[in-house]
Amino acid sequence: MRIFLIVLFYLSLTINLQSQIIYGRILGSENGEPLEYASIGIVNTSFGVITDENGYFKLEAREQDPSSKVRVSMIGYKPQLFTIKELENRENIIKLIISPIEIAEIIIKPTTKERKVGKTGHNKKCGLSGWGGLNERKGYEIGTNIELGDQPVIIKSLHIQLHRQSFDTSFYRLHIREINDTIVTNELLTGNIIVSITNESGWAKIDLDEYNLVHSGEIAITLEWLRVAGNNTDRAMKINDRIHDAYILFKNQKNHYGIYRWGTEAKWTITKTCGPSIYLTIKE
Repeated sequence: MRIFLIVLFYLSLTINLQSQIIYGRILGSENGEPLEYASIGIVNTSFGVITDENGYFKLEAREQDPSSKVRVSMIGYKPQLFTIKELENRENIIKLIISPIEIAEIIIKPTTKERKVGKTGHNKKCGLSGWGGLNERKGYEIGTNIELGDQPVIIKSLHIQLHRQSFDTSFYRLHIREINDTIVTNELLTGNIIVSITNESGWAKIDLDEYNLVHSGEIAITLEWLRVAGNNTDRAMKINDRIHDAYILFKNQKNHYGIYRWGTEAKWTITKTCGPSIYLTIKE
């Protein structure tokens, strides 16, 4: 009888671990409108997703401890924490509250002086960085660190060098965060900035002039993959003799930080030897 009960316990545990599905909808509490591109992830793991245009999401959390933390977040809103047990296997309606924004007054004297900061070249020995697939890696981030200097500057545009992409258009969320050596911390943006890349290869310019981005010091700047449009199968990357996959790949530069996050709530991976070729045009 005891052996039978133990077998039942382990069968039940196995079923639970294999059927942990978290799904539902993320809304803004102020008006009940769906939040597109809100992030849902299990903290310190690669398990994470983003919401669709109607705020819906579905996250498979296989073989995770039911007490593990799930973080729901969106730039400009207060994040919320739950356990897997609180959310699994039922429809969830989660409402995020707008985070109060305190903006310090910064005075920048009119100037026409512009300069580039970051890496404007690439090194073949550093290889490439990027993503493959159509949907599996939504919420992944790639970027680098850039020193802006002690005085506040206006970020006019971001430039990133592509090796090649399979898509007509790829869409990203821009992140600018504080960084201290290899510790990436607070988000400095107060709202979503969604940008796109249409280049097949070469330098892609992302115009940021309309957002009035004023920053100083060292920043971590990343692009978070959101979605793609127009998959060109003739540009697919050969994985092996049987598998070809869609992709977007960026060229890397040596002696340059690579900042990566393989999931919406995953731990940061930072390398100091090679990173994606990114530079900013700033106005001082």
